[in-house]
Amino acid sequence: MLYALNVLISLIALATVIVIWRAPETEAWLWRAREGTPIMASFKLTLARSLRWFDDYYVVGDMGEGAFVIGEPLYGQCNFSYLITGSQRALLFDTGPGVRDISPVVRALTLLPVEVLPSHLHFDHTGNLHHFDAVALPDLPALHAQAHDGVFSLGLYQSLGFMEGFERRPFRVHHWLKGGSEIDLGERRLQLVNVPGHTPESVVLVDRSANRVYAGDFIYPSDIYAFLPGANLSDYAASARRVEAMVDDQTQILGAHGCDRPPLVDVPTLSRSDVRALAATLELAANSAGPLGSGWFPRVIPVNERMTLLATYPWMAR
Repeated sequence: MLYALNVLISLIALATVIVIWRAPETEAWLWRAREGTPIMASFKLTLARSLRWFDDYYVVGDMGEGAFVIGEPLYGQCNFSYLITGSQRALLFDTGPGVRDISPVVRALTLLPVEVLPSHLHFDHTGNLHHFDAVALPDLPALHAQAHDGVFSLGLYQSLGFMEGFERRPFRVHHWLKGGSEIDLGERRLQLVNVPGHTPESVVLVDRSANRVYAGDFIYPSDIYAFLPGANLSDYAASARRVEAMVDDQTQILGAHGCDRPPLVDVPTLSRSDVRALAATLELAANSAGPLGSGWFPRVIPVNERMTLLATYPWMAR
């Protein structure tokens, strides 16, 4: 009996260590247990003047400089995707979770050929990739290894769609884009910048002529997720410092999630000072293995009046 008790205690201790060490994956499954289906808003929304309803789900806005915003305020994560047009072709940056097909919205906004680039591979940005023929991904060895005969299959924790019951759909990769390269749309050029941290494959797009950064989940107003599988605080901090050095005080930084001031829905726009504040907070979190902010997992750390960092511990990075 003593032997059996020791074995039981050892197994419990081992399970506890694994749960603590792999808290990001544990949290993903807890999210699945809490939700399991797409989270939808339950209150009446008010649109900013720059936005209008496209149908009973999507909102759109003309941002000038050849850019349109496509929002999903009825979806609980309030995703925003961006369609940037040139004289020859267009680029759709992110596609939302796939609650609805985004392609009719895109086709209503431009007749140009459209290439699609996700800012990263979480489910709420890749849910409509399979509706497009021309999909681009960052030219990274780890992503190449996931493509077979040109078809890319999302990993379970790379996508995380199981948390809300979204299916992982394979898609064909049309184009691999190197970090630092320019995407020529015809009289409009976008620079692709790798910004690992939120996920290893995260990227932003820089439009220097419009002085804009399309930021994906690198930064947005609200809770910044730096605790899910694949997040790395040190990489994230370095990426934030790199972006801060690339922009000026007039740069518009456009995030992928809004609705941070309900019921008002507006384009999630931030500035260089917000990037600076996020970088400082990320550096603090990356260099602190002990108590910081509130809560155990994720650690809840204030950034400024518009953002809160939800962080792992440094030793959880892989």
